[in-house]
Amino acid sequence: MTIHSISSKNCFLSFWLLLSTWAVLTFGCKKESAPLNADEGTAGSLLTEKNGNGQGNGNSSPEMVLRWNEAATYVVLQTQAIIPNPPIPPFYESRYYAMVNVAMHDALNNIVPKYKTLALQNARDKDADPDAAVAQAAYEVISFFFGKLNPPAAVTPQPIQDYINNLHVQSLSSIANGAAKTKGIALGHSSAQAIIQNRNNDGIANTMFPVTAGTQPGQYRFYFPFTVPPFPLPPPFTGFYDSPGWGNLSTFGIQSSTQFPVPAPYAISSTEYAEDYNEVKRLGCVGCTGNGGRTQEQEDIAKFWVESSPYAWNKVTREIIAQKNMNAWQVAHVLALLQITEADAYIACLKSKMDHFFWRPVTAIELGNSDGNPLTVGDNTWQVLVFPTPPVADHPSAHATAGGAASELLKEYFDKDNFSFSLESTSLPGHTRNFTSLSQAARENSLSRIYVGYHFRKACMDGEELGKSIGKWNANKILQEN
Repeated sequence: MTIHSISSKNCFLSFWLLLSTWAVLTFGCKKESAPLNADEGTAGSLLTEKNGNGQGNGNSSPEMVLRWNEAATYVVLQTQAIIPNPPIPPFYESRYYAMVNVAMHDALNNIVPKYKTLALQNARDKDADPDAAVAQAAYEVISFFFGKLNPPAAVTPQPIQDYINNLHVQSLSSIANGAAKTKGIALGHSSAQAIIQNRNNDGIANTMFPVTAGTQPGQYRFYFPFTVPPFPLPPPFTGFYDSPGWGNLSTFGIQSSTQFPVPAPYAISSTEYAEDYNEVKRLGCVGCTGNGGRTQEQEDIAKFWVESSPYAWNKVTREIIAQKNMNAWQVAHVLALLQITEADAYIACLKSKMDHFFWRPVTAIELGNSDGNPLTVGDNTWQVLVFPTPPVADHPSAHATAGGAASELLKEYFDKDNFSFSLESTSLPGHTRNFTSLSQAARENSLSRIYVGYHFRKACMDGEELGKSIGKWNANKILQEN
């Protein structure tokens, strides 16, 4: 693999123009949230009656934390509903969620230091109002990301900005004026700025650069629609690869993106590779449902889990929180750990993808007759269930890594796997799936990438294992109880 450098700005803009087409084709199946009206004067469902006592005793209601956790996801959902192109990549989303939730966690733990903090150190103010601190911290990080989540559009629609501004005003208006509120706002500001500065030079400015596709069996190749005009493709490049430098970002919790090595894909000449090849060929294509291929339930699973992983596992965590009697400190703690872990999962996974640079099934099946393995029969008409395949290498699966990481983090945190919960998905509206354990959900999430045609089984299983290692580490090593 050869990496070439060209103008990062031109490459970045070209890439996102191309990715806009990906969004049109891929995200058209998602249920859109009702767009906000520009003249909306309230924050709607996100603003519910405050039931905490507003005192920094470490036992306040988690309502304000949950309100602003939801507000962060609301910005993403509404931005995509109003401006579907370009899409917000899940790794961008995970970094954003991590920063918002860390800001809330750090603010609370500088009032009552129940847990260690990540960015804000030694800003202790026991008299600060916790709800004011949470609202201000989350608001400032969310507003910092206005126009940064969906380049090159570089805009968060004004109705969404108004919504968040109104939520901020109303959140603070629900708190009695006085010294505690003033101190809480100041502490929240400090916490937001601490995490923003902490991530200011994390490598985010250097994630986009072009790569050269491989030429040997098993090496990553570009594929339609990421290979065609009208997108400017300066010679010698023939396609784009999504954020190849993401794996070089500073991690949030784990020690580095290479802390947990990922086993190599199967050798192309092996029987194991042929088995995985024929499995995804039979189960993952657009016309595979029925006739001895994918079942209808497998198709539903495939489409259900196309949804963004950071958002999906945030919903899972909120479902579990609803079953527990948790205070603001505990809720902020588990949400911060979750999204730190999701962000780390994407950083580590995308690093490993570049290291292995393995081809996707859509390429492998097209070239099956020339890969040197007599057990793989090619088909140049084969296509995935939900078009197109994301423009990154196969091994390991980022979706499986994110699911394994979140489920393991939550299992470690609660010392329990067997939670019963139900989920809906923006990528398969009107369908609810029921689960009896976190492990069940994580495995279904992993297998969904076979059923949708995006990954070989080994990429899914190795990704899930990578995620588990990250989740276990973060649950036991960072933000520990004081």
